[in-house]
Amino acid sequence: MFKNESDFKKLINRLDIDDKPDASHRENLRQQMLSVFKESVQQKPKIILLQSVWRTIMKSRITKFAAAAVIAVAVLLPLSYGATKLIKRFIAISQLPAIKYDGWGGALSPDGKHFAGVTWRGQLVVIDTSTGEKRKLTENCGGTVVWSDDGSEIAVQCKNTLLAVSAKTGKTRSLMEDSHLLQLEDWSPDGKFISGVTTKVGVNSAVLVNLENKKETVLAEQKGGSLFTHFSPKGDLVSYVTKEGDRYILHLQKIDGTSHAKYMDFPGGISQPLWSPDGSYIVFKGTQKGVDREYKDLWALRVQDNQFVGAPFPVVPDVGQMEFCNWSQNGQLAYQTGFSLGGIFTLPVDLQTGKATGSPRQLVRARGWKMYCWSPDGKQIAVHVGQGKLTFLSASTGEQIREVSLPEGIETNKRISWSPDGKWIVLSGWDKENKNGVFLITVETGEAKLLVPLEGPIAFSPTWSPDSKTIAYGYKGDVYVANIEDAKPRRITAPQEKREYKEAGRPVFAPDGKSVAYMAGGGRVLATTIDGKETREIFHLKNEKLIINVFDWSPDGRHIVFTPANNEIWCAPTDGGEPFRIADTSNLGQNSWLPRWSPTGEAIVFNVYHEKYQYWVMENFLSVE
Repeated sequence: MFKNESDFKKLINRLDIDDKPDASHRENLRQQMLSVFKESVQQKPKIILLQSVWRTIMKSRITKFAAAAVIAVAVLLPLSYGATKLIKRFIAISQLPAIKYDGWGGALSPDGKHFAGVTWRGQLVVIDTSTGEKRKLTENCGGTVVWSDDGSEIAVQCKNTLLAVSAKTGKTRSLMEDSHLLQLEDWSPDGKFISGVTTKVGVNSAVLVNLENKKETVLAEQKGGSLFTHFSPKGDLVSYVTKEGDRYILHLQKIDGTSHAKYMDFPGGISQPLWSPDGSYIVFKGTQKGVDREYKDLWALRVQDNQFVGAPFPVVPDVGQMEFCNWSQNGQLAYQTGFSLGGIFTLPVDLQTGKATGSPRQLVRARGWKMYCWSPDGKQIAVHVGQGKLTFLSASTGEQIREVSLPEGIETNKRISWSPDGKWIVLSGWDKENKNGVFLITVETGEAKLLVPLEGPIAFSPTWSPDSKTIAYGYKGDVYVANIEDAKPRRITAPQEKREYKEAGRPVFAPDGKSVAYMAGGGRVLATTIDGKETREIFHLKNEKLIINVFDWSPDGRHIVFTPANNEIWCAPTDGGEPFRIADTSNLGQNSWLPRWSPTGEAIVFNVYHEKYQYWVMENFLSVE
């Protein structure tokens, strides 16, 4: 059917279009549609935007009525040679409803038939995009997954090893040992290199790793931000993004380092760049500020002979809600959209018994994990929202009271704490000069002071003494205290070689200020006096099915509240009683974390992660006219 222009013309002439107002325009529409069909048969199909065709046929009220019929006919045509070429001229966006996946960093297989990713429970799964059949390949994994060029294996970080996992059998082989510091981003087509990002004291480095000799090559370094390293389809080039001041730079570099091109004239932000399957384009999400809104569109930039050619051009508008996964060899650009339904919740509790007196209530909706702390009077909650800002919320309504900007460059990804006298918020992080340590933030102004400079990793969970004169924090597997007047840190935990537990972390000052409690393994909480002379066990979790992921002490010292890295919140008496569950949050999201007891003892605030995703593929969106 429709093997030639004559057959297609018969169909066009049968279209029921009202031609009384303008017969000539009706005929013009038919000729334009025939022209598109004729060109698609005689030439290789060109991928053009639907918008250009739409503008052609939507010139008047008459053709608006005709357009629906014409497009419907085109879509319903049997996939004969000519009809297929005509349909391919239109952008195609399809949902993949079979994919039920609650993780992040997934990817479509090269042939588009499977989707792989790591679930919230750390399981590497492969999902059939047609049937939804899900197979678990291995577990104890995390981060981004990358398919091999032939689709037979999947690269993924599992514990401290980067593995290649067979997509059919789940059989694994090691690509790189001790790779826990590397955030995987791509795997070269020949399987010889991986690319990714390492982070040290707030500085991100884009790196290439030769899997044969494990030699690491640093491509670029910058403070914070993503670098988005990706190999070209041929594997001879790697692209990445850096930022200098307010300018984003897209880089193109040969693997052997013999050439390096830059594009640095885009008037806005550049993120999530991906190579087209044929290697002739790089598309990216461009973010630009407008007069009344922020624009996030998909742009494309041509690549030829190891160089950028021309200027970027827009291809798809309003992609702000899209998170791009990968662009597979079959031409499908996979992306996810979703709802961030989690956030910060409060749970009313009885201070005497530790039991809940009501149901959890969402205080504010938020994406991912947030760091927060109570004000001393329990009326506000301070939230570190990233980008150098602290937001202060009403603890009763969730409404924003005010926002404080931190000095440029101050960032953290650890727990924060508000001093009992109300003057300071302490956090561990790094500043614009990449100085790492424990900072004091003035609550009223946001001014910052580096209290304790540190080398190496970021300190954990700084916490205040009741008199606001001393802080405690975890660092390199030990717990330290420091007086804010002299800022001289003192280790209070026993030397690691002289104790039975390996790591001590996430400290919390006791309500009486005489000792500091901390985690010592997956199920123990110990407390050591601030002079380091005495240590006692506060709680020992004997249930092998539970762990203590993070905890807090009640204001009266009778209980600790903890989350066991699932959808539950537990409480345990500090006098040796049995732990008990106080909330089941499975109806709120995938996971609950970071319980913080209010200073008044009437409520516990906690974080819920709840992301509900949909997966889509986009094809034929580039204009190459």
